[in-house]
Amino acid sequence: MKAKCQLLVSIFHPNGNCIGIHTHKYHELVYCVKGTGWTQINNKKLGFSSGDFYVTRAGTAHMECGEKGTRIIYFYFEAHSDMVAEGLYRDDDGSILSAVRKLQYEFEENYAFKDDMVQSLLNQVLIEIIRKADNYSGRDKIKSVLEYIDENLEYDIDFRALAREKHYSFDRFRHIFKDHTGYSPHQYVIRARIEKALFLLKLNPDTSLTRLSYSCGFSSSSHFSKAFRSVVGQTPSEYLKNNK
Repeated sequence: MKAKCQLLVSIFHPNGNCIGIHTHKYHELVYCVKGTGWTQINNKKLGFSSGDFYVTRAGTAHMECGEKGTRIIYFYFEAHSDMVAEGLYRDDDGSILSAVRKLQYEFEENYAFKDDMVQSLLNQVLIEIIRKADNYSGRDKIKSVLEYIDENLEYDIDFRALAREKHYSFDRFRHIFKDHTGYSPHQYVIRARIEKALFLLKLNPDTSLTRLSYSCGFSSSSHFSKAFRSVVGQTPSEYLKNNK
């Protein structure tokens, strides 16, 4: 299906507004330019404020309530459902608002190649939203991976299995993981294990370093000592000596 604009309008609600549960024959994008409010999409209530927007597919039951003084852009369009990333998002860099305003301008005027320009801008908006949705999804998935790692530091962690579980290729998983943490999966685990070791050393400075290395997931005390030095800048023994 070719993407097509149906209606794009900006409305100021000086006294607020509240629209009960309803559906549309077209997909909808609602952008909060100013103010605060909330929406309910498929029984999930979501708050929004300036710079937030939400997207619903045609036929999706939803409602909306805005506080006094809200300005909302309502945008109805046709597109293949695969191009419609339903949900609430934050437009941190203003890229969606910029594209929507350009789209509104072209939609309302009658310049040469209007249809082609509107088509191009609409595709841009939809692709930008898909990328935001992918980033939101990736962030949630990596958060659950980090929780799993923190709970299983003493065991071997199979990152390839984790990637498959989150429906990523291993290369894609490593890329997303580093984007969100600043470290490769292996680097993150080493640092997390050393942080655990530092915490345990503070609790009990007289603990056996060999026992500590195994409890933190290292295969040997020499491996532990090498990793500890790479992160802390000194061996475990030196650290204990300097921090008595």
